[in-house]
Amino acid sequence: MVMNKKWLFRAAALLIVALVTVWVVHTYRQFMADIAAQVNNQPNQQAEDILNEDDPGQANAGEPPSLSDADFRKAGETERLELYFRDADSAIMVKDKSNGYVWRSAYPIQKDVDLGGNELWTASSQSIFHLSYADPKQPTLEVLETNSALQRPKITTTAAENGITAHYELPELGISFSMSFQLKGNALEVTVPGDSVKDSEQFWLMSVAPLPFFGAAGDDQQGYAFYPDGPGALSYFKKNHPRYLNPYHASVYGQDKFEFSDNRTENAMLPVFGMKVGDNAFLGMITDGEYDASILFSPSGYLINLNRVSSELTYRRSYEATKRNGQFTKQAEKRLIREDHTIRYVFFSGDEANYSHMAAAYRDHLTKEKGVTARIKQGDSIPFGLDLLTGIKEYRILFDRFIPTTTFEQAEEIFRDLKQRGVTQISANLLGWTKEGHFEYPSKLPPASQLGGMKGLERLSRMAKDNGIQLFLHDNFIDAYREVGGFSPRNDVVKEANGFPVTNRFNEFFLLNARKANLRFQENYLDQLKGLNVSGIQFEGFGMLDYYDYHDEYPLTREGTAKEWMEMMEKSRKQFGGAAVSGGNGYVLPHADRLFGIPMEDSGYFFTDEVVPFYQMVVHGLIPYSGYPQNLFYDPQMQYLKMVEYGYMPYYQLTYQHSEELKDTYYSDLFSSSYTNWVDKAVAQYKEMNEKMGALWPQTIRLHRKLQNDVYEVTYEDGTRVIVNYLPRDIEIGGNVVPGKNYIVVPKEG
Repeated sequence: MVMNKKWLFRAAALLIVALVTVWVVHTYRQFMADIAAQVNNQPNQQAEDILNEDDPGQANAGEPPSLSDADFRKAGETERLELYFRDADSAIMVKDKSNGYVWRSAYPIQKDVDLGGNELWTASSQSIFHLSYADPKQPTLEVLETNSALQRPKITTTAAENGITAHYELPELGISFSMSFQLKGNALEVTVPGDSVKDSEQFWLMSVAPLPFFGAAGDDQQGYAFYPDGPGALSYFKKNHPRYLNPYHASVYGQDKFEFSDNRTENAMLPVFGMKVGDNAFLGMITDGEYDASILFSPSGYLINLNRVSSELTYRRSYEATKRNGQFTKQAEKRLIREDHTIRYVFFSGDEANYSHMAAAYRDHLTKEKGVTARIKQGDSIPFGLDLLTGIKEYRILFDRFIPTTTFEQAEEIFRDLKQRGVTQISANLLGWTKEGHFEYPSKLPPASQLGGMKGLERLSRMAKDNGIQLFLHDNFIDAYREVGGFSPRNDVVKEANGFPVTNRFNEFFLLNARKANLRFQENYLDQLKGLNVSGIQFEGFGMLDYYDYHDEYPLTREGTAKEWMEMMEKSRKQFGGAAVSGGNGYVLPHADRLFGIPMEDSGYFFTDEVVPFYQMVVHGLIPYSGYPQNLFYDPQMQYLKMVEYGYMPYYQLTYQHSEELKDTYYSDLFSSSYTNWVDKAVAQYKEMNEKMGALWPQTIRLHRKLQNDVYEVTYEDGTRVIVNYLPRDIEIGGNVVPGKNYIVVPKEG
């Protein structure tokens, strides 16, 4: 009897669980059906009439059938574009009048197309924004995500100049903000005003991603997404692809979190992204508020079978907060970041729909709106890029040893030798010239006595100026090592939101507060270098990272940190005539006369199909740039070809002494650096590049394209073409033979 009762009880429990499960599934399906009913109505003939009132033969060119187009109304128009807006969910469409193509904020859902995601993500593909938020009362931070399709915000609209502004209220979250959509010439500008953003005590806003599916492309379409990983990266649309676990998500100008290791991904140096679909393309550029923004690319196969690229705007960051038991837990910052964000979408069609024209559009933005001017003059030849490591410390048990790898007198000897060998243009940079040598930061003046002291450096600088040699002095105003001293680990360094200094696990390495570094630079540093005839200071790291600083006396935003650094660069330009910088984050470009360390490679994401010189196409002909020293690569010939393809100057990092001297220092990676071992090959390559490509140095790159696997063509503004062949065999291109692992220059009439 007892066993029978137990059996009956278990059976009843199972029946209850089954009934509850059926009810939950039915409720969820009904909920998703309601969402789909709102955002996924059937198309009708009136929709085609709206979009094609001027050209009925161009109905939705190059895209699947439209949805709910009858509810759109025209909100703006320029000579090139038309903007349409749907009041029900604030979806937008942009029609390119040059060919009738329509760009949509939502991907048209068709019953016979499997997008590969669940119903939730299918509905999300209709969203005008994605949003993340957090509950500040939770013991540890949990960031939750939602979107406009799920939240069904209350939308109110007002007219804007050549567009419309929508204000969104999310009552369940207590979050609200506005987005304006305005046409300006050949572009759509999407702006989120900072003063419109509000959240509540219950839920804090973390981020907003406007137009997350704008121009999204399915697997059956031809084209690619562009994102700014390293020099630039492409991911082609393809039907056969895996299920990806992660997207590309990069903070503009570098990661928010510090990584004290060599395993860092390449920066998004420019706040840009793009999409090419068939014979149409757009470039998205964050023109305002880029310091607190990220670039997102999600390939088809990540959550849903749609390729999409967009921006994400940051309104709060997370940090490690301490608990009573001494453990760390994540929390959200209390302060809401209030700033205007603007994303500009520039449109292309036909032969202009490619990443080369995207780069040209961003270059125009920099020169016309951001104050970037050409540092390269017409007639300038390609410089010979040369780093000279002058001094470095070898740490020993009892007494450290200073190693003079290249004295100032020996540097003069090298410069004279290069001039005698016919090297007409030299862009040189001295590493380790300060009192304690390379990697000893913050550095100390005067210059190292073992190298020749201040008098020796003055003589070298005069010699360089008299011979037309560009000479920079490398220094680091970011890094600080406890064992070097000369700073306060409590008062002079960058601090996290929790009040603790940013440091590595052993509390040995710190970052200097940018304001304090700037004050020291202006009050003491520059005065001690007044007698020098150098071309400027080369600022390590200014173009490679950017960060918030919660310093007690001088708190700085990412933009504030960058402004302090740019002020230092301008002080160098005022005193010496120029400034150089390692890294190429966009904010340095108006202030830099020379760029170091511009990457040739991407971060290696699995979905990346091709690396392209987008960044180089933006700056070529404006600012001289170099990559990484050629003498440090395992295959110098392949590196040389990459320099040719990407328009770099030839660049070496050398020493007068042999590199064996460095084996017990922090710079043992400089394994092959002797000037005498490299000078013949370096000068030969320099002369070859100047003979073949010298006239191209002041020109912009008009077009870069892949002709076939491992064969690329670069076209300059005067029509000259450079064809680079990475294959081990000769190939014929348009009647021209390109030798294996070599390149040719085809004149504009050839």
